[in-house]
Amino acid sequence: MKKRYILLAITGLIIVIIVAGMMLYTAHFADAVNQPHAAPGAATAATTPIPSTGLGTFQIVPAQTTASYSVYENLIFQNKPHNDAVGTTHSVQGSFKIRTAASPLVAAMNITIDLRTLQSDSQRRDNYVQQHTLQTDTYPYATFISVSTQGLPASYSDGQTVHFQLTGNLTMHGQTNKEVFDVQGKVVGNTITGTATSTIYMTDFGIQPPNLANIAIAQNKVLITITFTAKEA
Repeated sequence: MKKRYILLAITGLIIVIIVAGMMLYTAHFADAVNQPHAAPGAATAATTPIPSTGLGTFQIVPAQTTASYSVYENLIFQNKPHNDAVGTTHSVQGSFKIRTAASPLVAAMNITIDLRTLQSDSQRRDNYVQQHTLQTDTYPYATFISVSTQGLPASYSDGQTVHFQLTGNLTMHGQTNKEVFDVQGKVVGNTITGTATSTIYMTDFGIQPPNLANIAIAQNKVLITITFTAKEA
């Protein structure tokens, strides 16, 4: 009987040590991945007027466009300590203007994403993100309005793939910040296809990274990707 009590005591001690170790690890992970980040604030709108002629207007095609987020998370009790949560939607609306040939230009981009339609591989995650993280009942949309471009080539030919940076103001959760998208795309006839990516931080927009009792922890940093198709209006 005495040996049994000793065995139970040792087993209990091991369990306590394991649980304590897991708690320390998850607390350290939460602190490590969610370092403070200073919000950049809104970008100043360009003072150079957009040319009134020589530009074509293109409309986003929602059925052929996706907006997605990717967030690194630690789901320790699901045995997923290094998991990427990915949510996507086709609910993307907007337009922009371009000029090709000599002195290419991309301007007047105005994109709206319906955050209420984002879906991942977990309904539970989606519900939490909608209700507690993005609070989509109050802030249903994210909008991006371009301010300037950097890195466009001196000239452009139909079908040529270009890579450039697009700076603008992203408004989400009631706050606006300057964000830079890395864009790769091409024009073929009256159709533009491409991909735009940017890394943002939840806390810049007053959003606290999800942390459920240190057992389900999301990183502050978020990769935003928009894979788009646009047709000339």
